[in-house]
Amino acid sequence: MDKCILSKFRLLTLLAAALAAGCGGSDEGDVLIRRTEFGIPHITALTPRGIGLGAGYVFAEDNLCLLADAVVTINGERSRYFGPTATYDSYASPTQANLSSDFFYKYLNDPALVKASWSRQPREVQDLLKGYAAGYNQFLAQAAKKAKPPACATQPWVRELTELDLIRLMRRFAVEASGARFIDAFYAAQPPAAPASGTPMHARRGEAPGATAQRPAAFWDRFKTDLGSNAVALGKDATESGAGLLLANPHYPWGNIFRFYQMHLTIPGKLDVMGAAITGSPVVNIGFNKHLAWSHTVNTSRHFTLFYLQLDPADPTRYLVDGQSRPMVKKTLSVEIGTGPSAPPPIQRDYYYSDHGPLVTLPGTLDWSTQAAFAFRDANFDNDRLFQQWWELDKATSLKDFRAAVEGTMGIPWANTVATDRAGNLYYADVTPVPFVPTALETACIAAPFRPLLANGIYVLAGNTAACNWADDASTPQRGIFPSASLPTLQRTDYLQNSNDSAWMTHPAQRAVGYPSIVSRDATPLSGRTRIGLTQIAQRLSGADGRPGHKFDMASLQDIAFSNRSYFATVLLADLRTACGSGGAVTLDDGSNADIGPACNVLSAWDGKAELPSIGWPLFLAWREAMDRSGLDYWLHPFDQADPVGTPSGLRLGDPAVTAAARKALALAANGLQAQKIDFTKPWGQIQSFTRGSQHIPIHGGAGNEIYNQIVADTRPEGRLEVTGGSSTVWTISFEGGSPKAQGFLSYSQSTDPASPHHADQTPLFSQKRWITYPFSEAEIRRSPTLELTVLHDRD
Repeated sequence: MDKCILSKFRLLTLLAAALAAGCGGSDEGDVLIRRTEFGIPHITALTPRGIGLGAGYVFAEDNLCLLADAVVTINGERSRYFGPTATYDSYASPTQANLSSDFFYKYLNDPALVKASWSRQPREVQDLLKGYAAGYNQFLAQAAKKAKPPACATQPWVRELTELDLIRLMRRFAVEASGARFIDAFYAAQPPAAPASGTPMHARRGEAPGATAQRPAAFWDRFKTDLGSNAVALGKDATESGAGLLLANPHYPWGNIFRFYQMHLTIPGKLDVMGAAITGSPVVNIGFNKHLAWSHTVNTSRHFTLFYLQLDPADPTRYLVDGQSRPMVKKTLSVEIGTGPSAPPPIQRDYYYSDHGPLVTLPGTLDWSTQAAFAFRDANFDNDRLFQQWWELDKATSLKDFRAAVEGTMGIPWANTVATDRAGNLYYADVTPVPFVPTALETACIAAPFRPLLANGIYVLAGNTAACNWADDASTPQRGIFPSASLPTLQRTDYLQNSNDSAWMTHPAQRAVGYPSIVSRDATPLSGRTRIGLTQIAQRLSGADGRPGHKFDMASLQDIAFSNRSYFATVLLADLRTACGSGGAVTLDDGSNADIGPACNVLSAWDGKAELPSIGWPLFLAWREAMDRSGLDYWLHPFDQADPVGTPSGLRLGDPAVTAAARKALALAANGLQAQKIDFTKPWGQIQSFTRGSQHIPIHGGAGNEIYNQIVADTRPEGRLEVTGGSSTVWTISFEGGSPKAQGFLSYSQSTDPASPHHADQTPLFSQKRWITYPFSEAEIRRSPTLELTVLHDRD
């Protein structure tokens, strides 16, 4: 590998430029990497393998330790290197125990399943993955020779990457919204002692003994993904230029394997795509090419179901289907819990499988008793089309081809797709692998004890009759999922948007209704984030936002992205101020009195936003959460499906109980913040920040699912909020003039290596809302004042 720095260089052809600069020999396997400002790699190769080689190399250069740690996880080796009782942030659970995680990934990434997934990859995808592994390994080999290698480079858990590791990683990403939420439930599933002879059984279809749904809704929240996003696609009827315009704003973690990485991939004449890729992906997942731009938002479809199993009275490891007894399959898995000759012996654990899938247990709720057990079936367990899907989207040259790829491959695991082409045509798809459970099947096959769980997105089907199995359709790429023709899609030329609510309000004038509840629920209250998004779009298009005109350009779209307005402040703050009155004392449940005067004074001056100078946002959020915990129906105008953006709204101040509850909730909010040492009289930028080295970078935006710029943070003992997730990769992409222009941020910057110059270089600009223009065209890349050139040679 040779390296040189180019300040000004006229490129006749990409590889010829490298040769003329003396940066390498001539070979079809050569890969040209040019880094522009903020370390953005522009990778040019002649083959998919070369693209993978470059992508793997640059990602390792910036994030070696992050990917190496992920490889330990997906191979079920955390207990071996870090101990069985230690925990890690899996995002499904911030404190996921290593041992239960290891057993889950031993199950998920069974060698035979991984090899089968590999065999089903198209040739180009196989080449991409082989190249990515080779590029990673090239950097790893060089890292040991560097004066300052990445901190983990010499650790025993860091090893060369294989293409099968990338398949394991793909399989892990596929089940993020399903199986990965049940890691501990898999681990807990063990059979009871054999029942006494003659133990009665519940023979009715799907009827389980005992109550199963008496847990609060918060209990079931662990089984829902908390990944989120905003996406807005604007078409020719809504933009000043008449060209397509896109906002991509995923809300993902800032520190684990769901981090995004920015890159630009080019195969001359075949591929030219730029955007962001999740850890270990050799392809762009969210981005744009010369023809179109797209983003994803996590959808509300459920991607798994449970099955109630009626057990054989003679044996709790056998179950009845249509009166016939079937044996469960027992498989013994083994996890190593140390290294070296003195390491303890591996831990072994038996796992049990029905025809539907593995057994799971939620102790005290869905137990494996002598009468009943519960199996888990995951639609994404058989979805090994993720990399194929995004490779097809990256290469799409028209919205028609893009749509055909989404609906034909069905490889997007748990996200909506929102896209625009340069002519301003728009496309939305809620097309993912969803269990084929039509409404009739849901009605017939979910017994009364389990019906309350539907409100929490938990479907427990009767497993004691074959009639309740998922349906099949010959047109789908895998068994048991809805065909794409039965899933929500829209095409328009004004706008389409989604902020993680169901498909029904993607566009208020064209509601997507009538789908089975497992796909998309109609007439349900919208999040504050969806409501503020739709409100801001409507205000711009009507000219009611105070800006000139009534159509969008990039600047007005960026204003929406970072307006940092609290939606619930727009419908509750005035009434809260009225409830405050002149302040005064509030009596709490323990008999103590609290003076709400200081809190009322703060809210009387608050601007209703979570901007850096704003004073009052954490207090308002804490108040609203306290109101929700009170259990009181406090809305003046309840939810009305005819006006889902405008309702619910207002405090019902005519009811003295509501006024009293509002005042009490404010006292509780102020006391709670004070107990956490959070000074709500300070500007927000002095409270919420992101740490890089010794620097605390202030971050605007907020949690609560009511501010468009969603930011999630943990409270630190000193009374500071440390950002852990939220707006991650942010792109606004315009086709004005016929060519894509991209501005945005990677909020946490490209590299997790503290020694990298790109560890925090984009973050201060994100803090200041100073939008970065990313070079895409050849001329733009050449003009970069920091252009750095690397040429890789394929060693295969």
